[in-house]
Amino acid sequence: MPEQPAENQKASARVVLRHTLASVGPSLGTYYLLRAFGQPEIHALIAATVVAAIQVLITVVKNRKFDVLSGFLMFNFGLSLVIALVTSDARMAQVSNTIPGILLSLFLIGSAFIGKPLTELMIAKARPGRIEEIAAEHHWTPENFRSYHRMHAHVSLWCGVISLLLSAISIVIIYSFSVDIAQAVNQIFSLVTTMGLIIGIIVVIRRYLQRMTYDSPAA
Repeated sequence: MPEQPAENQKASARVVLRHTLASVGPSLGTYYLLRAFGQPEIHALIAATVVAAIQVLITVVKNRKFDVLSGFLMFNFGLSLVIALVTSDARMAQVSNTIPGILLSLFLIGSAFIGKPLTELMIAKARPGRIEEIAAEHHWTPENFRSYHRMHAHVSLWCGVISLLLSAISIVIIYSFSVDIAQAVNQIFSLVTTMGLIIGIIVVIRRYLQRMTYDSPAA
């Protein structure tokens, strides 16, 4: 049935497209609506940031859960608002959006070097006890656990390096185009690359676990 993978890919693409539009649509719409009415770039950026923050708060209220991601996003929006209000510089306000990503990149790289990979901690938090279940079912040895840990160290390191490069590209975009163009390009670029990194992390970890379970079949 060769059509099935293609159908799944099309369905996934539609989901990603809907998620992208729902995430960036309201804030971008606010920005360009205000610009169309002649508002300065900095005022439009402040309004777009407020709209994006309200979106996160609505999600928190709806899910009745304020998680790490929500906190990270609110920190990002708060930082952008402070810099925009203090500097009144539209480009600086846009650059401030890259600061949380740079900090996260440094955390990822640092966690790999100190032996506490951030991706390993994230998996343990997202799926508590799951790795231990797999290890018990397939009789992991101490070397298997060390190998699993090394895999996360590599994943965290490379994710941090790639994320730093993406932040640098975002800054280049900001200073290479007008504020109006950079606003749209960077929001879409940031969202797509972030989702790409997350999907990449999941794929690498899943393939590793599949290989481990294949090499160590359950008794």
